[in-house]
This record gives sequence, C-alpha cells and structure tokens, in this order.
Amino acid sequence: MNKYGDMENVGFIGLGKMGIPMVKNIMNSGYDIIVYNRSKDKTEQFKKNGVNIAKNPREVVEFSKYTITMLTDSEAVKSVFYGQDGILNALGPGKIFIDMSTISPQVSIELAKMVESKNAEMIDAPVTGSVPAAEKAELTIMVGGKFETFEKTKKLLSSMGKNIIYIGSNGYGLKMKMINNIILGANMAILSEAILLGEANGIDPELQFRVLSTGSAYSKVMDIKKENIIKNEFPPMFNLEHEMKDLNYAMEMAKSSTFPLIITSEISQIYEIASKKGLGKLDFSAIYKALRSVYDE
Repeated sequence: MNKYGDMENVGFIGLGKMGIPMVKNIMNSGYDIIVYNRSKDKTEQFKKNGVNIAKNPREVVEFSKYTITMLTDSEAVKSVFYGQDGILNALGPGKIFIDMSTISPQVSIELAKMVESKNAEMIDAPVTGSVPAAEKAELTIMVGGKFETFEKTKKLLSSMGKNIIYIGSNGYGLKMKMINNIILGANMAILSEAILLGEANGIDPELQFRVLSTGSAYSKVMDIKKENIIKNEFPPMFNLEHEMKDLNYAMEMAKSSTFPLIITSEISQIYEIASKKGLGKLDFSAIYKALRSVYDE
C-alpha cells in the first residue's frame, strides 16, 4: 500500500495533445493516476480535479505499478528515464514501464535492457490514430516486449485503444510503427502531388476527391485530410515535424538491417523541405502547401 492507494496505480509522463485524452480515458476506466509534465501549466487541469501531481519522473514510478511515457522523441524519453530523479532509479520488481512514445527502435531496445537489469518489465506500445482516436479511446496500439508482460498490460492499454496488437519482442512495436508511418507519409505526399497536378490542369480539388473517393485510389488518409487541402488550412493533429522525425527513425532502422529504403529516402527529403519552409508545427498534410510553393517557384 502506498499513499495514493494500492499498487495498481498508473503513472503518466507527458501531457501533450495525445497524452491528455489518454490520461482522461485511463481515469474513466477506474484507475488511480499520478501525472508528471515538464511544463507545469498542463498539469493544472488535473490538479483541479484532485489528480496527484508528481515532482519528478522518479516519484511517478515510486507510487505506480504501471508507468507510461508519451513523449516527443528518443531524447525526450531518455531525459526522463536517466538521472537521479529519472524513471530507471525507481524501477524494481513488480514495476512495469510502458513507453507509448514513437522513438528509435534501437533506443527502445537499449532502455528495455536497462529496465530488465532492475528486475522490472518494459513494453514499447506506440499508437496510431491521432488526437480524435485518443479522445474516443479508439487508438491502435502496437506492442513489443515479452508476451507475458503484454498480457499484464492489456487491460490498461484497452482503456486507451480498441486495437491492441502484439507484434513481438522489445522494439517490435516501434518497428511496426515505422512501417505504418512510412506509408502514412508517402500516401500524404503522393496524394498532395497528384491533387496539385489536377489543379494545374484545371480540375478543382473538391471534384478530384469526389472521384477518387469512389475508386481504388481511395485511402483513409485522403478521407481524413481532404478538407485540409480543400480549405488550404492545416491545424496540427499530427505535426509535420513528427512525421519527418519518424521517417528518419525508419531510415535508421533500415540502415541497421541493411535494407535500402529507396522511395522513403526521397519522401523524407520532401518533408525536410517542408520543415525548412517553417511548416513543421502544422499538420503533416501541410506537405501539400510545401509542394505547392515549390511548384509555384
């Protein structure tokens, strides 16, 4: 027993666009929760509702059976994992670390080895579905780690997602996420270029989507992002800079397995151009805006 209740408590680190609705869904499923975020303003809404706020990542782990991180990249995860007040220092038998961030698979495997050295358990559990799916607890969650650890976490993961899929050992959830985001990024880029070609030849984008949505060229990306293109507005749901980061992780993964990513390497350069044009904080569908500016030059 600890001061927050029994050892089924959940700790959550990272209250960004995805983290906030994920925490709310965990709470709605009946778990007691403690949260931590580097910028304190994002903890205020939880503090007002009586949620426990940790002083540092170590305190999160000390009072939780399950500790979840949902952070931007490998460096952000390592920053809360290591150090005197980091996650690693508080891990031990009976503790389970669940990293739901999208980070380098190789970094995740290294973290898992450190967790195991503390006789604790770890899974990587990246997600797809963006903010709307997070709000509805309809995320797809890809899990890497020992199968018995997956079984222990399945109920908790089900409070945030509707498709909980075991992929393989540590790092494999992230490897699957790289595959997903290669396709996601490529789909958005080629869709944008094709629509721009249609515009250049006098066909209105709305009319193009009307035709494309009825045939074999249809995709879920088209369905979700067509309004952004039609309105030429790109409010961030999944930031373009995050897609670029994931493409870079995919390239790293390919290099470690000596697999040539010919098409992906070209697509990553397009996202790099978009980022240099200052579009990184917009939704990744702003690749359309970047390509349009290139073709207009």
